[in-house]
Amino acid sequence: MSLDIAVWIPDDDSYAGRQVVADPPGTSTAVGAEAFRHSLWGSAVTRQLGATFLPQLADVTVENRGNLQVFPGQLDAFDQECVRLAENVELLAAATGYDAERILRYLANVRDAVQRARAVQGGIIIW
Repeated sequence: MSLDIAVWIPDDDSYAGRQVVADPPGTSTAVGAEAFRHSLWGSAVTRQLGATFLPQLADVTVENRGNLQVFPGQLDAFDQECVRLAENVELLAAATGYDAERILRYLANVRDAVQRARAVQGGIIIW
């Protein structure tokens, strides 16, 4: 299993009140292997860098089912979190053992999804 990101728009007629938007051809939606939920996005170093959104992937509850849903009004804060993590990628890589380029690739996929979500006044979900 792997973590993927999708763009959604609010829609009261859709499952869970959201309609997932089809990804443009050639779009990468990968956000890491399932293990990244805890070992990278939920790691102590990620939290120490001030991240609050991505660590939620490690905090699986009955309500969130392990998914991270970012609402339209939260996109700017979420994007800034991704920028902060990218700026500290060497620290993340050293603390987690993951290749810095791999981490940056996943963060780029997330930031790309944020841009697509903004264009449709939607949000994102990582599942």
